[in-house]
Amino acid sequence: MVVSSTRIFGYRHNPIRILARSPSAFAVCVCSILYLFWYLPTANVKHELKSAWSDTPRRLIVFGDSWSDNGRYPIEVPPKTLVPVKEEAQGLVWTEWLCLAIKCNHHDNFARSLPSAPTTDLKGAVIDGAVLNRTLGADHGETTALSDLKTQVRQWLRFEKKQYMTSRTREKERRGTVFAVWFSLWDIWYYSQLDGDAASKAVTQSMDTLFAQLEIIADNWPPGAKIILPEAMDPTFLPGWSMKRTGPVGSDHRADDQRNAIELVNQWNMELDQRASDWQKGQIYIYNTNDWMLDQVREAQLVVGDMADHNGLGHSGTPWDSVHSACVGVGASNYVSPAKKDKTLGPPRCSYPDKFLFWDDMHLGPAAHQMIGQGIAQDIAESHGDSWFAHEQAEESKDLHPAAAAAKKPSVS
Repeated sequence: MVVSSTRIFGYRHNPIRILARSPSAFAVCVCSILYLFWYLPTANVKHELKSAWSDTPRRLIVFGDSWSDNGRYPIEVPPKTLVPVKEEAQGLVWTEWLCLAIKCNHHDNFARSLPSAPTTDLKGAVIDGAVLNRTLGADHGETTALSDLKTQVRQWLRFEKKQYMTSRTREKERRGTVFAVWFSLWDIWYYSQLDGDAASKAVTQSMDTLFAQLEIIADNWPPGAKIILPEAMDPTFLPGWSMKRTGPVGSDHRADDQRNAIELVNQWNMELDQRASDWQKGQIYIYNTNDWMLDQVREAQLVVGDMADHNGLGHSGTPWDSVHSACVGVGASNYVSPAKKDKTLGPPRCSYPDKFLFWDDMHLGPAAHQMIGQGIAQDIAESHGDSWFAHEQAEESKDLHPAAAAAKKPSVS
């Protein structure tokens, strides 16, 4: 089956930017501007999403790391000490926003992460734990406590066999299922410490594992599996990069790791795009999260300099108060001060989490997750409806009563 592989350059569907535009003096004009430039486009987008996504039972099945893990597990629940605890202010992760936008009936999460611990070594799930342990060697310590992609797919297969495979009533929901697979954050975090050849080889081996697991998913699913694969995002933008690598107490004062990370992100995304274009067992949608991140940072910098680029970035303001500091750990922040050594006090936290691009040293903030999840759903609905929803439209027409089917046909004058 033909692959649908798409890259998003310069994601623009952000109502916050529109609302940031200055109105004129009169209240009537203010209301008109808000109505015309905010309400109507927003209402239209909601209508488009609803018409494209809500006509069939649907599941969202998620594999990934701490950026995708919502802390709820359908099978093999980790011990409480290994389950991340989220504050309400942290909001939903991008997969939860995606689930809301595509009107899914079930959100089955197989992504795994550890509780946040900013003062300890940073660890997270990778595509292939065996490749990681073999590449970094025994000195770095085992990472197999967290399920890698291979383990998550095995858990999913066991869950399918237990919950869904024996139920014929689920067949329509299976055909409407969307898979979301997002790794790379921790893979690149680890491999950027290595010299170029070893790190590059590890990325290629990780890509081998990724597409081998996609083959397993496709072989255990009806034809035409729909898979969302966000690209790798440059980890050097994260506040944690400064804390652990290039900052005063970091390990990368010459920025060797930083250069490695940027090169690995480029390699990761190029290999992902190429392999996705050659893959024939389903439809792959690729979201360019790295360009999205660059846009957020670049726009904030342009606004500070009272400038705009040829694409309009900077012209309408920025939704962010900060694209460098994290909400949790603001100010004195990313380093533990003597006053904060009493853990009962907790780390400092910003008053408006939605105005920070990052929640903590290693994770996106609530508004960023929302923008990514809703942006993916919107772009698929607008640009790929014919390929992603053709069978659903056919099934809907077949299931309609003849009178209802006739009513859906366009009238001819």
